[in-house]
Amino acid sequence: MKARKISLLLALMLLTACVFAGCGSSSDDSAKKDEGVDVTVLAAASLTDALDEIIKEYNKDCSDKILTSYAGSGDLVQQIKGGADCDLFISASKANMDDLEKEDLIDKDSRKDLLGNALTLIATSEAADKVSMDALTTDAVKQIAIGEPETVPAGKYATQVFDNLKIADKVKSKIVKAKDVRAVLNYVETGDADCGFVYMTDAKMLKEEKGKIVAEVDDNLHDPIVYPAALLKDAPQKEAANKFYTFIQGDYAKGVFEKYGFTVK
Repeated sequence: MKARKISLLLALMLLTACVFAGCGSSSDDSAKKDEGVDVTVLAAASLTDALDEIIKEYNKDCSDKILTSYAGSGDLVQQIKGGADCDLFISASKANMDDLEKEDLIDKDSRKDLLGNALTLIATSEAADKVSMDALTTDAVKQIAIGEPETVPAGKYATQVFDNLKIADKVKSKIVKAKDVRAVLNYVETGDADCGFVYMTDAKMLKEEKGKIVAEVDDNLHDPIVYPAALLKDAPQKEAANKFYTFIQGDYAKGVFEKYGFTVK
């Protein structure tokens, strides 16, 4: 009888130990899930402020770390083609996204036109009274900053404006090329260029004492400014990236994008 009680006691102790061990394993698994994963987002430079604000809100309820790289859309396309890690790509040009789609690098079903924007002409505070669309070919304007047309959609749109106004040859010697729209903004703020072409969203970042918006460019003078987005076909963290992608299409993100001057599709 005594031996039987001892056996039952040992069995109970073993069962208890197994239960606690199981709980510990579950807790460890849960902890790993809570750590989240790294989601890499490559996005047009003009999205910097809006996207950073959205990510801050997203991370209040999600432990996934959103890693961002901002640059000219063309440069980002080359990075993706070169094998750079990327889960979600947001371009400032349909042409750049088309390029990746032709290479079968994006999940075609995930592609969406996310946002729209407008092109503006900005000028330094000192030159603002003299600068206008009509003055671009006059002596009042010495330097015109634009994004590198081959890699920066805003720069390509600017060259389309010059072509459609038939002033490309007249302004050619005045052009100062920049790596992205934020660099154009900086050129104007520092006085390295009298004026420049940037998106409305970037123009709103101008410090009042350093520059002004002098014209909103007629959208008939350039291709429609559309920001397509898509998940990469071989995204390392596709599930987590899709969760973030869904969030940036929600009401909170829409409000932020509109606050910065984007139009939401």
